[in-house]
Amino acid sequence: MRKALLLLCALLLTMLIPIESILAQTNKVDKQERKARRELLMSLQNEKEINVIMDMSNVIILGQSESDFIYRESTIYGDEWADLWENEYKPSIYSDFLVALNSLMYDFGYSIRFGTSYNTKYQIRLVVNKISGSGHTSMFVCIEDSKLEKELYSFSIKGRGGQYGSTVNLIGDGFKRAGKDLAIRMNKIFICGKASSFWN
Repeated sequence: MRKALLLLCALLLTMLIPIESILAQTNKVDKQERKARRELLMSLQNEKEINVIMDMSNVIILGQSESDFIYRESTIYGDEWADLWENEYKPSIYSDFLVALNSLMYDFGYSIRFGTSYNTKYQIRLVVNKISGSGHTSMFVCIEDSKLEKELYSFSIKGRGGQYGSTVNLIGDGFKRAGKDLAIRMNKIFICGKASSFWN
């Protein structure tokens, strides 16, 4: 019985030692990969342009889908409201977002331009999650390699909406503030390679 226990203990020890060395190597590789990713993210400041794509396909606006929101507003303001949303209001809030983002990045001292440019090496995909009645906006941001369509880094941003005005104006205020939030996060990424840090 003692020999069987000794043999079992010896067998367990021989199995544990390689596992610990494998885990140590894995941790070393993870640290190297994280360091390389941080350096890549910090180098994005050297790009001239980064494409920004806005995805509102699954957005919840005022507690309903985008199509239901458009239907609701169309019943209140008339049938032409749906066309106004697609052709005027939506591009306007996207433009407000980009103006706020680019102007604050310029104030931080960067010459990089964020906008609609299809021949860029990197892109930012904005997935708009939720827009409240006062225009509060939450988005998921994904920095991607355009050519490989590979995610490099992701995080969330928010923008506080307005207090006065139409629903579209309130949403526009939320998008402007979300653009400023993204500029602050991008500044942190350019400095330390991640969107948040201990000095958050």
